[in-house]
Amino acid sequence: MDKRYLTVSALNRYIKTKIDNDIQLQNILIKGEISNLKRHSSQHIYFTLKDDQARISAVMFASHARKLNFDVKDGDKVLIEASVSVYMVTGTYQLYVNKMEPDGIGNLFLKYEQLKKKLSDEGLFDQKYKKEIPKYPGKIAVLTAYPSAALMDIMRTVKMRFPVTRVVVFPIPVQGKDAYIKIADTLKFVDTLKFNTIIIARGGGSLEDLWNFNEELLARTIFHCQTPVISGVGHEIDFTICDFVSDYRGATPTAAAIKATPDLQEMMIQLNQQQSLLVGHMKHLLENNRNALKQIQSFYLFRSPEKLYTDYLQQLSFLQEKLQHNFTNSMQKKRSEFQNYQYILSSKNQLFINQLYNKIDHQTFLLDNSFKNKYRYYQDRISYLISKLNALSPLKTLERGYAIVYKDKIPVSSVKAFKENDEITVQMKDGSFSAIIKEQNNG
Repeated sequence: MDKRYLTVSALNRYIKTKIDNDIQLQNILIKGEISNLKRHSSQHIYFTLKDDQARISAVMFASHARKLNFDVKDGDKVLIEASVSVYMVTGTYQLYVNKMEPDGIGNLFLKYEQLKKKLSDEGLFDQKYKKEIPKYPGKIAVLTAYPSAALMDIMRTVKMRFPVTRVVVFPIPVQGKDAYIKIADTLKFVDTLKFNTIIIARGGGSLEDLWNFNEELLARTIFHCQTPVISGVGHEIDFTICDFVSDYRGATPTAAAIKATPDLQEMMIQLNQQQSLLVGHMKHLLENNRNALKQIQSFYLFRSPEKLYTDYLQQLSFLQEKLQHNFTNSMQKKRSEFQNYQYILSSKNQLFINQLYNKIDHQTFLLDNSFKNKYRYYQDRISYLISKLNALSPLKTLERGYAIVYKDKIPVSSVKAFKENDEITVQMKDGSFSAIIKEQNNG
């Protein structure tokens, strides 16, 4: 082989080495329009970058493509940070892209990062302010465009996972000038309606399309909501300020609906699992108790139960005897002490007692004389009063020839109380009789 001739691979390798060693080509900033975009199953992105006069092939490997924050597509004008090298297989040189962002909105990225840092420094993104998302919501408010694919995804997901919950849709503009003001006003209103959860959602889009969800007014409105808020804005690679300030960020509207609702089927499966575990645990517990009962039943004391209390019976008998002995000794001692005190009291106080007896006899004599004198006095007094009472008695008057006249059983003292043919009763000393008035003379 003539060594003067290079192989194709050697030439391509030489050119690749030359380009790779050129520092100017290892970090270039270039802009252009995307065309011939292809996404490989490995998540690598292949495309052509062109302008009005030229084009160049480009590749963005998966490790960098996953960091894209917008959905790149044909026709997009982009700003690219890349290096230039040669693909040795074909001998073509191409761009190896590290970073890519939409052209014309670089200022929005700067504004986005500045607001993000400001709100983060104020603590609006802190985890301590995040409210817990209710596990079993009764009512969910959804703020999104109506109609929209995002709304359909949410409704389908909620119906599939937890159909018992009630979903109320509040239509909002999701893009356009000052749309964030309408979103914030709607959110404030919905926050007063006592929903369990609020979902703010829209589909994916460019940073410019999603910019209303990066406005400071809307971010602060979300932060001050009393109701837990779930953000479901954009696709998985899209991040907005709303995502950071909300109580939970769903990568997509579907993910937001999944977070907002429990899975009824999973709950049933878990319930069945718990039921099986509980039944198994109860069976195990019953079996253990049954075995323990058998062991207790086989214990020797239960075969001869009298052994459980014979020792206590002996101890009780011993204590009874001891108690009886102590009681007898105590009684004898107390009886001796009582007799001793009785003797002492009798010997020392007999004279005093005799004196008391003599005094009692004397007082009894005086009391007896006083009683007799009082008795005679009151007896004479009663006799005097009886004689005086008899002197005033109408019966004594009747004995002197007088009579008492009654009309209707009432004594009458005046003739004016009568009229002719009145029936009267006349009481004499030895009886009474009835009479009828025939003639009346007024004395």
